[in-house]
Amino acid sequence: MPFPRRLEAALELLPEAGVLADIGAGDGLLARRLAERPHVFSVFATEFGARPFERLTASCQGAQKVTARRGDGLLPLLGEPLDGVAVLGMGGRTILHILDLAQAFPKARFVLGPMQSAADLRLGLAARGLRIVDERLVLEGGRPYPLIAAELGRGAALTALDAVLGPCLRRTRPEGFDLLLQRHRHLLVARLRGADPSDRQRILREIDALEGEGDGDI
Repeated sequence: MPFPRRLEAALELLPEAGVLADIGAGDGLLARRLAERPHVFSVFATEFGARPFERLTASCQGAQKVTARRGDGLLPLLGEPLDGVAVLGMGGRTILHILDLAQAFPKARFVLGPMQSAADLRLGLAARGLRIVDERLVLEGGRPYPLIAAELGRGAALTALDAVLGPCLRRTRPEGFDLLLQRHRHLLVARLRGADPSDRQRILREIDALEGEGDGDI
């Protein structure tokens, strides 16, 4: 079975060494792959619910360097000297809730894979003392999925387009970026229906900005 592309992208963004964690680790696939890195000291894999935690512990049984812990978000890892944390496969607002404890892990790079609400996630990072340092874009099933790497520290303020498209992705324009533009434009066009006059003008300005981003090819 091939390793999922989103997990491959997360591997690219996570540290190569130290103490790592996967929050909401599912079957522990990413945690076990991280533990194979020679300079990784240990990997924590967490789940919140009783049955998901049972599945996680069963899948990680015998995996060297992997420790399963049960708990909500980062709570079961307080006090651990984490160098990297993956939070994948959740909504952007759920990830922000988890990141309320980010200040407790000052050395960590957080690699975030929102399934939706990526703009809300990007905008909420600054309030938690985090800045975006890198991003990836993965195409799966004809849909673009962003992965965002963030670290503690003050970054540049995000524009509206930065929030929606990703500041690093806007610079690198990876495969799938044009599709990301198209999907957001379709969403804005749908919002025009029934919008009041003030909202309509704002939405039209956002559409114009997107078309400029895509050099008129969206």
